Amino acid sequence: MKQRWLEVIFAGVVFSFAGLDGVAADRRIRAGFATADLTPPLGLEMGGFGMNLERKGEAVHDSLLARAVVLELDHRKVAIVGCDLGGIRAAIVATTRALIHDATGIEPQRVMIGATHTHSAPVAASWIGVGKEDPGYVSALPGKIAQAVIDANARLETVDLAYGEAAVDGVARNREYPEGPLDPKMRVLKVTLDGGKLAGFIANYSVHPVVMAEKTRLYTGDLTGVAANKITQAFPGSVGIFLQGSCGDINPIYAHMPQEESLEKLELLAGRLAGFIHGALDRSEAFRVGALDMITKMIDLPQVTAQKDLVLERKLSAERWLKDPGLPLDLRRDVQFRLDSAKAVLARFERPPLDQKIAEIQAARIGSVILLANPGETFQVFGKRAAEAFPKYHVLVAGYANDYVGYIPAPDRYDFDTLNTLSYPAYLTPWITGEFRYRQDVGDLLASEMVSLGKRLLKP
Repeated sequence: MKQRWLEVIFAGVVFSFAGLDGVAADRRIRAGFATADLTPPLGLEMGGFGMNLERKGEAVHDSLLARAVVLELDHRKVAIVGCDLGGIRAAIVATTRALIHDATGIEPQRVMIGATHTHSAPVAASWIGVGKEDPGYVSALPGKIAQAVIDANARLETVDLAYGEAAVDGVARNREYPEGPLDPKMRVLKVTLDGGKLAGFIANYSVHPVVMAEKTRLYTGDLTGVAANKITQAFPGSVGIFLQGSCGDINPIYAHMPQEESLEKLELLAGRLAGFIHGALDRSEAFRVGALDMITKMIDLPQVTAQKDLVLERKLSAERWLKDPGLPLDLRRDVQFRLDSAKAVLARFERPPLDQKIAEIQAARIGSVILLANPGETFQVFGKRAAEAFPKYHVLVAGYANDYVGYIPAPDRYDFDTLNTLSYPAYLTPWITGEFRYRQDVGDLLASEMVSLGKRLLKP
């Protein structure tokens, strides 16, 4: 120790000392932010809210964006993107990652592409009946999302990081359990340039962005996108990334209203949510980054194989009903969904294995911050469980990442005898993705796998 101090004094150089995570103080992380415009032309269908509604965008309320950050430490880079989309299927992610790798050298497993799950954007997930996909729009997405990362990579600067939280209330409700859990806090990773100017942030909270619903016809990032925009408007030049949390059972307190009322409530709730983001930014505490990495893993989500004869009967009966010229329009739309979804599930029998779906999960470490990502519409309980497994770290759990694999409900949603009905998340939404339903323990397995992957990053 004495020799170390002498080296510092007599060499006339300020040598670095160990900080958080054992990082030397002269090792500084770099970051760059950028956005890309994903706003479609008018007239494209938007995803969500009932079967074959033909809900087309008639105007733009706010631009749909891909918001990206690239972080670099010791020549290792990771990229995180949040997109104002309902979901992004794996094939789009794979193409985007390849473009990013070719242009920047960032390895595909170190790129995370998340969706905020707005229902006021064109369909980019593998959905049936809840919005017709536009091939031209979808084919352009990889290039646009990749460009956001490429531009962010070109803007790398030395930065400081801070983490903050703010208690949230008056925004969300649990739509499955009247007294059920809510996400209690906004989590924010704050990135500032030398001099203290806000370069950007990553915000993480769990709430469906569906203030704008089936009665609205405007393209918008909805609750999360508008809230992030309010912060970046207050800090010109900054970029705000919103990573959607575990909101499979979490709605905003306002939804399913006529368009004018929806716009009023959107402004109210987005302002409220922006206030919590701002509060978390204000309360953030700086930390030094001693480790930066991101890893992925393919896991098997257990499924229950459907009875093929029943699926076939669904298809045949739908075909019979559609031949009736007097079938009312609303019923025709629903029957068409029954036909299209039955065809998709019948095709699923040709893609073994039949008892599982392969899905990608991801974990990132940014110093004392752990990010766990999965492609599901998970219930709040599973995000909470994963986060609690890392008591010494700040944990962000993101859903809708790198694919869309449907709802991951709590086990009791599969209990028909208790509910006396078929749970929408457990039994009905698998038809929308053309898949078999998940096994009752799917959420427990997913949470366990996310925790295991996260702990791999903490090993020396």
